[in-house]
Amino acid sequence: MIFSSTDQIIKDSIEKLKSVNADKRDSMKNMCIDYYQYANTDRYISRYFSGSLTQEIPLYTVNMTRRLIDRISLVYKDRPERTVEDERYFDITEDKDFTLKRIERMHNLLGTIAVQIIWKDDKFVYVPRFMFEPIFDCDDPMNPIAIIYPAQKTHDSIYQTQEDEFIYWSAEQHFRYDADGNVIHINEDDINPYGVLPFVFLQPNHQIDEFENQGKGVDIVTANRQLDVAMTMLQHHIRKAGGQFVIEGQVDTNNIELGLNKVVVIDNGSMNNLNPNVDINSIVEGIKFQLQQVAINHHLSFDFGLNGSKSGVALKLENVELLEQREDDVEKFNRLEKEIYKKEKVIAEVESNIALPDDMSVNYTEIDFPDPERDRDNWEWKFKHGLADKLDWLMAENPDGFPTREDAQAYLVERKKIANGIKEQSTNETNIFKIGEKAVPEIEE
Repeated sequence: MIFSSTDQIIKDSIEKLKSVNADKRDSMKNMCIDYYQYANTDRYISRYFSGSLTQEIPLYTVNMTRRLIDRISLVYKDRPERTVEDERYFDITEDKDFTLKRIERMHNLLGTIAVQIIWKDDKFVYVPRFMFEPIFDCDDPMNPIAIIYPAQKTHDSIYQTQEDEFIYWSAEQHFRYDADGNVIHINEDDINPYGVLPFVFLQPNHQIDEFENQGKGVDIVTANRQLDVAMTMLQHHIRKAGGQFVIEGQVDTNNIELGLNKVVVIDNGSMNNLNPNVDINSIVEGIKFQLQQVAINHHLSFDFGLNGSKSGVALKLENVELLEQREDDVEKFNRLEKEIYKKEKVIAEVESNIALPDDMSVNYTEIDFPDPERDRDNWEWKFKHGLADKLDWLMAENPDGFPTREDAQAYLVERKKIANGIKEQSTNETNIFKIGEKAVPEIEE
């Protein structure tokens, strides 16, 4: 579909990108990203503290967001197995697992994101777009037919003078334009060479009837900010545990200095210490309750390590809801991978004349909680009944180090040679131990 008035589309998109709602939405996304990266998060709570309080104690912030987001992102925790009947596919998608793991985490953090499939240096690159404006057909408000997003600029530099620019993609067109709507041509006639929109859109499981949806990170980040406020107040109460000094009488307050290493002398006055008797333990319990609530909201167990180590079965039972949530996510990302593959087929043929097969499949690895005792018993049973040997154990424990039985066999042979060499040295007259015994001559009387 080619728009009848591209100029009007550009004008409308600029207005949307600069609208109040978009600013509010993007501000929340920026805050979520800052909390995930733990980047200067104290600025989000500084407005809750003013006056001399900020001079007495520093703002206390914690990095809870990244830990929880990473913990609930389980689809790409282990590398999935893809089946494509063309070995060239794995060469041109070598960074796919690493990038999709990051995309899963950003999706859980932010909600709706766009994933762009780019051909660069003879392989695919997958770029998540967080700030973008989708364009829809009037008859289908859920599936974008075009997308506009801001061009990336150099940040955190005093020499950064780049003007705002935006990039437009549809199935037919592709170009850039500046903040005034002036088109910056990328290729001749502003044509999209692929004939398809090189984006797929990732939505949270709770999507119902709107395209833009917030992710789990909003809840987690809000709790993280509240925790920062509570922890800062806790530090304030700890500081006040020594009591508040009160001076009775007429004194020049400019000459009064308080401190652990200072002596206070007052003429015609008296000084008392009022102890607020703050129950620090109650505040700590309140903070624990907040942590438990946000963990429960996202199907996580949170016992602060009080129950000690647990077996894999116990951990699995505690995280049943989390594993059920993962099943839904696996289904979602399986569909996403197939949508990405459709785009890859088209782009690979245009860019490199590679005709990929029509079908591909993805097998996601099941989550297994660690249980050393059970694993040891399983291996001992297999050894006893001849169902496994040392080579199998090495390959299972270190699949990257021993991808084949030949690699494991070579390792065991080398270990045996080293062991035999040490044994021979121990019986040799020239070994270091016997040399040491003869190194000190006997003293003649």
